[in-house]
Amino acid sequence: MTMRDQLLGAAESALQRGEWAVAISHCRSALALAPGSDGAAQAMLGIGLLQLGQQAAAIAALEQAAAINKRNPQWLAHLAQAYAAAGRFDEAHRNFQRASRLEPRHWPYTQNAALMLIRQGKVAEAETILRALARRHPAEVDIQLNLGNVLLEQGRPADAEAVLRAALTLAPDDAQLLQSLGSAQHRQFRFDDACASYRACMRLEPQAPAPRLNLASALIDAGRNAEAETECLALIELAPALPEAHRFLGAARGFRGNTAGALQAFSRAAELAPDSASDIRNFGGALAECGQLQASLRQLARAEQLAPGDRALRQLCSSIDLAQGRLGDGWHHYRERQAFIDSNAARPELQLQQMLPEDVRGCHITLWPEQGIGDELFFLRHADQLRSLGARVSVRASAKIAALVARSGIADEVVIHDEAKPATEGLQMLCGDLPGALSAADACPCPGLPAAQADALRDYAAWIRVYWPQPAPPLRIPPLDNALARAREILQEAGPAPYTGITWRGGIAAREQRGPHWVLEKSVPLAELGAALRGVPGTLLSLQRHPLPEETAALSTAAGHDVVDLSALNEDLETLLALLALIDDYVGVSNTNMHLRAACGRPARVLVPNPAEWRWMHGGAKSPWFPGFRIYRQTLDGQWGPALARLATDLA
Repeated sequence: MTMRDQLLGAAESALQRGEWAVAISHCRSALALAPGSDGAAQAMLGIGLLQLGQQAAAIAALEQAAAINKRNPQWLAHLAQAYAAAGRFDEAHRNFQRASRLEPRHWPYTQNAALMLIRQGKVAEAETILRALARRHPAEVDIQLNLGNVLLEQGRPADAEAVLRAALTLAPDDAQLLQSLGSAQHRQFRFDDACASYRACMRLEPQAPAPRLNLASALIDAGRNAEAETECLALIELAPALPEAHRFLGAARGFRGNTAGALQAFSRAAELAPDSASDIRNFGGALAECGQLQASLRQLARAEQLAPGDRALRQLCSSIDLAQGRLGDGWHHYRERQAFIDSNAARPELQLQQMLPEDVRGCHITLWPEQGIGDELFFLRHADQLRSLGARVSVRASAKIAALVARSGIADEVVIHDEAKPATEGLQMLCGDLPGALSAADACPCPGLPAAQADALRDYAAWIRVYWPQPAPPLRIPPLDNALARAREILQEAGPAPYTGITWRGGIAAREQRGPHWVLEKSVPLAELGAALRGVPGTLLSLQRHPLPEETAALSTAAGHDVVDLSALNEDLETLLALLALIDDYVGVSNTNMHLRAACGRPARVLVPNPAEWRWMHGGAKSPWFPGFRIYRQTLDGQWGPALARLATDLA
């Protein structure tokens, strides 16, 4: 055996043992004996360099090996792997294809060629290849797994689930199959099934972070945030330096109203991932929610540097600015809200505008709805200002409130937007863009911002100086006479005066949310709310929309006397408006009923979860958007006790 053969044998043995540096040394010694003519030495040298992460040197060595022997499929496959490691996916795909043509029975070459297509975004093309492979090799689980993942990548979770379930009949204890199955179920909003699949994967791989992280995500999406927090804490014990674990812990705590705990978790995630714009953004948002505005602005400035133009960051900045009373900056960022993005994509023919011409006299402006009907009622308060400036205003309102909006007198024309013919004449605008379009001309100094705080903000860029334009008052909608008569009959049948209306939940429950963007859910524990209502004289009225069968009874028990269920009135807004105008008090979370109560010119008591929606401001017992309303806030650690204790005192 020659010295060259001995060196190559030693290099091969070193590669098998994972001793990459030793293998490289032997290969270089062999090449020194026969420079430029030894393909095996070049190939093994390239493999060793690739394992050490030296992609450029590995590619050079493997290209020389492939040039010496163009029909060696293994060398071509290693070259393809080196190209893939360097991000050169097209070249990787071509070399896997060449290897596959040389050795067509070795299906991993063809599969890897398909995977390189995926890395180039050619997912449908990859699916075709993987399906053909799966037909030829029906017992190969790895092909089925990759096919399932390709289908997931195309947004076809039901098709992916069918493929993955078939593969699980061949390998029921394959952890990767179970994890991908969980992802397919998760994307179909079958949270319980997804959790079961992730837990099965965890039993097979108890030390693997990914299935536990996916489980926490599914639990959060299912609204099971306490369980999600437990799983995140267990994951942090397992992998304390994993930023995602702290990020999900922050989300779970935040959804439980524990903003202080969320801040701690988001802070750690940002520390572990200092170049992650999303983690820095989460940290900055949590700082603002905890009242640390200056520190928040610093973090958000960092996030902006990392991801210039990030829409999620602009949306967060909008909420922070509006909640702090920095309306100029807030309305500027509000243009980036998801509702506008979605509406613009759904109605491109409208060419929705977000700014007004300098002179609107004689302009025909059509206002379109967005978000929920409560938001419509809230934003349409600004429509009358357009008319005062000389514009002709048409409103496309949701069917449930079109008659109410027409009666408010804020528009020249009100039609139900789903029934009206598309109208593109004049200027088209979402009602949520009205305050931003109108506010600049009415700016005035903010009387509520301490001078010291204003001085401290001067080192941050702002679109407009800190100011407080006088908010437009809520819409005023007079109840109909026949609705008032009906409401009086309902109250007389319900019991004696005084009458207190109650709601305890608003928004969309976590398990019912089906879109990619989270919508705020608001709820107050019934036992604690009922305890605060004990001793309230007169009759308690449930105005909760779609209460669960047991909730009204539970509230009655906690309050110590019957709560009359008037939830059906939520489907008859004319009668509900009249009843809200007549009752003596109203206690509830922010929902459509609060906007209707404001439209009656009557006060209310608002139970505001933490973090608060911007319209309820960052702190204090009042909001300038709802004169006469009193706010009771959940604490930063997620407790309702102090707020409900104040409520009980005020109701006594």
